[in-house]
Amino acid sequence: MSDAIARRARYRVRQFLNAVRADLSPLSETQTYEVRAVLPEGAWRLFDAMPRQDQRHGLDVLHTLQAAGEVPPPLAQAALLHDCAKYRGSIRLWHRVAVVLVKAFDPSRSARWREMEAPVPNSWRYPFWAHSHHPEHGAQLAAEASCDPLAVTLIRCHGDPPASGGLDPLAQRMLAELRTADDDN
Repeated sequence: MSDAIARRARYRVRQFLNAVRADLSPLSETQTYEVRAVLPEGAWRLFDAMPRQDQRHGLDVLHTLQAAGEVPPPLAQAALLHDCAKYRGSIRLWHRVAVVLVKAFDPSRSARWREMEAPVPNSWRYPFWAHSHHPEHGAQLAAEASCDPLAVTLIRCHGDPPASGGLDPLAQRMLAELRTADDDN
């Protein structure tokens, strides 16, 4: 096994364990205050409805961005909410593990999930379809929650495949930073 594959495998195991641990404890008062300072009230309600693992992941992404320097408000909002639509798609931890494995070992199947018609919500295929479409759905939720329009764009474009055509250079830079921080967490 190459070093890159071994590193990626260790990263995914660590990510899985962090997700399991995140379900055990709510955000602290300090963390809640930090999130509320970034998000408009409607977006706070959206964040608060997310599963703990997604809340912690969003906060980890924000902290990674902050470690690199000042984070503009739209990028901070996008960091916290980029995965806000996953829970509405009934995407469980095991679905996420399956998605990661399929992307690694059968990328064409992952592409087919993205291109298929939306299955009925109680179908076994629905969470996989919802996962591949969560950036668009998350952007819609963020817009409805009064997030900054640039945050909405960053959320819409953060997924795979990269959908960043037509963005100005500042938005492209923020999107690259968001994707890197997301991949690191």
